[in-house]
Amino acid sequence: MFVGILALAWYIIVIVQEFLSFGTAYRKTKANGDNGVSLYGWFIVYGLAALVPYLGFHLWKKSQEYDFK
Repeated sequence: MFVGILALAWYIIVIVQEFLSFGTAYRKTKANGDNGVSLYGWFIVYGLAALVPYLGFHLWKKSQEYDFK
């Protein structure tokens, strides 16, 4: 039962971090190569980072600190 609760919590965290990764990838794309290929590549990178608990949130928070304009 504990493993099931832990798996559910991990799954919820991954879903939240996946949504945060969209914004992070968009900001990173606007800062560097503003094109679709770059955006797709960053979606892959930050999507994989979202699988690790807290890493996706950490990268999102760090991207909020920088002004990419």
